[in-house]
Amino acid sequence: MMLLVPAAHANTDAETRLTAVFLGRFASYVDWPPAERAHFVITVLGDNPFGALLDELYRNKHIQGKPVELHYAQTLKQIGPTDILFINLHSASGRLAAIQFAHQHGALSISESRGFADSGGIIQLNVVEQKPQIKINYAAAVASGLKIGSPLLSIATVLRKDQP
Repeated sequence: MMLLVPAAHANTDAETRLTAVFLGRFASYVDWPPAERAHFVITVLGDNPFGALLDELYRNKHIQGKPVELHYAQTLKQIGPTDILFINLHSASGRLAAIQFAHQHGALSISESRGFADSGGIIQLNVVEQKPQIKINYAAAVASGLKIGSPLLSIATVLRKDQP
């Protein structure tokens, strides 16, 4: 039996998988302030574009020496302590509130939304034709107490304070 999948849908699935993998990979190049948490927490805020993929990828895995715990939230009030906050909200005001929340709580904010890094988010990730395009707001990372390693900075477009 042969299953035919439209090319556009196949690319979307592959791109979603790459995004899911990158969430964990980014953590290898980021230093957080010391935290008392026993788990490394990844939270998806808003619509979950990954389905069960994150659970499959990170089940029984460790990031930064801690077992990974996944949380899914629709509102900021549902978010507890988190290391990575993947923001997938449709409204610009919702994204801005989530960025502010991430800054206040020392979380690495990541989104695929256009203009995310320019709006104060830390990492804007877009996968186009299975190639990652990474934009990092360095000043936002520093303001959140995070240190991003040079290997990650070297493959990204980096926004600095003196840039618009």
